[in-house]
Amino acid sequence: MVRVRSEPVNEYLWAACYQPDLYKWGVWMTRLKFCSLAVVLLNLVGAHPAWAQEAGESESSSRFTLSANAAIVSDYRFRGISLSDRNPAIQGGIDVGMDNGLFVGTWASSVADTGGSNVELDLYAGYGGSAAGLDYTVTVLGYVYPGGNGVNYYEVSAGVQKTLGPASLGVDVAYVPDQTNFPGDNVYVSGTAGLAIPATPFSATARIGRETSDFISKWDWEAGISYASGNFSSSLSYVDSDYGAVSEAGRLGRSGVVASVAMTF
Repeated sequence: MVRVRSEPVNEYLWAACYQPDLYKWGVWMTRLKFCSLAVVLLNLVGAHPAWAQEAGESESSSRFTLSANAAIVSDYRFRGISLSDRNPAIQGGIDVGMDNGLFVGTWASSVADTGGSNVELDLYAGYGGSAAGLDYTVTVLGYVYPGGNGVNYYEVSAGVQKTLGPASLGVDVAYVPDQTNFPGDNVYVSGTAGLAIPATPFSATARIGRETSDFISKWDWEAGISYASGNFSSSLSYVDSDYGAVSEAGRLGRSGVVASVAMTF
C-alpha cells in the first residue's frame, strides 16, 4: 500500500522537475545523519532495557521497544501527488514505542528536487491508546528537507480506527498552522478501510481524502491489495486525484499504479 503521511501537499513539493540523484553529497550526508540517529537509539536500548521507575510504578508501564523498516516504491505518492517525479524512491524509518502509549520516530525518503533538497526527513512524537473500542493516536510532526531552502514545516494530526473482525475503518485529520514556510492554514481529512482476506496473507485497502487551504482544494483516492508474510510485505495500488491540470499538480497528480516492497526489523 502506498504510504500515507499525515502531511499536506504544498506548492513547493510540486516543483519536482527531475529524477532524484541518489549520489549527491547532500543525500549521503543526510543518510549519515539518519544512521547516526539509529546508532544512538540502538545504544539507548542496549544500555537501558527499561526506563527508571518511580516508586509504585509497574514495570509494564515503563518498557519500550525499537523497530525499523525499509522499502522501495515505484513512485512515492502522497495524497495522490507524486513527490518523486513518478520515479522510484528508497525509504526507511526507526520507531521507539513505550508501553504507556508514547512514541517517537523518524522516517526518510528520496524525493524529487524540493527547494534544492533530494531527501525528506520526518521527525515525530505522539501518544496512542484505546478507548470505547476505538484505537487512537495524536502526533506532532516536523518535516525537514536537508539542504533545502524555505521548505521545512510542521503539523499536528490525530486519527481513530475501529476493528471489526477482519475489517477496519479509520478517520484521520491533519492540520498545518500558518508558519514561515507554509502560509495559511491547511486541513486534510481522510477515511480508510481495510479487509484481511480470510485464510490468506492478502488484504484489500481503500482510502479517500479531502484537502483544503488558502491555495488548494482537492480530492484524492486510492485502492489496492497488499501481501504480508513474516517481516516481508508488498503492495500494488491504484492512486489518483482531481488535481492533475497543468495549472495544478500536472502529471504528478494524475492516475498511476504504485508497487512497493518492504521489510520490518
